[in-house]
Amino acid sequence: MRRIDTRTLSLTAAMAAIYTIFRWVPISKLIGISGTITAAGMIIPVIALLLEPEYGVLAVILGTMIASLSPLNPLKFAGLDFLPGATNLLVVSLALRGKLAQAGAVLVGVIVLFSVTPNTMIFVNNIVSPPLPFFWLHLVALVLLVSPLSMNSLQWLQSRNYTKVAAAIGVLAFAGTMTEHLVGGVLTGLFFGPGIVRIWHTVFFLYPIERAVIVAGAILVCTPLVLNTRAVRESIMRRAEKESIPITR
Repeated sequence: MRRIDTRTLSLTAAMAAIYTIFRWVPISKLIGISGTITAAGMIIPVIALLLEPEYGVLAVILGTMIASLSPLNPLKFAGLDFLPGATNLLVVSLALRGKLAQAGAVLVGVIVLFSVTPNTMIFVNNIVSPPLPFFWLHLVALVLLVSPLSMNSLQWLQSRNYTKVAAAIGVLAFAGTMTEHLVGGVLTGLFFGPGIVRIWHTVFFLYPIERAVIVAGAILVCTPLVLNTRAVRESIMRRAEKESIPITR
């Protein structure tokens, strides 16, 4: 059984506070329901680097609940609002630990779950829509997640090269935010009923833009932290040593 120490608890609390702050930063409005899409996903890669998955998920849960105390960020899914961020964190954490098959399995499971959830759509029946499934970009994320790009992520994160670190953050954040997006879609379908079906046509065209903004934000926020924050770099080096990953310069 893993020992829980005060440092881990303090770091979890600190990450929960940071996640809360990012969750208070809106980047766009939700379509069809009240509320906003926030910048919370932009800080997930650093939380995943610093904390083991269970503590990272705990930080996301605490941050979500604390953020919901603001009238600008109320709970929308009967207290399950932490699930999208938690699955984002889980996918990124697993990928960082070299468990790409497990991370991919989570994303596959979420795609399947979205497909069978009431009030969602697999294909958007719109005359101007290309013949793609709603989750076409999530499938792209899945391919990248199990590709050599993800396999090299931890090695790149050790580097002092901005481009390599940014690329690693981008690949991980992309997989995580696409998982988060579909979990949010599942909750929307479950909690808002048949009337919500009409939103998927609009969401289909807009979500690639909003997810690109989140990935770009993650790169801009997390890359300097990885390069310049001692605690983050020490965490990367410990994990690389544990996984016997060669150090990159």
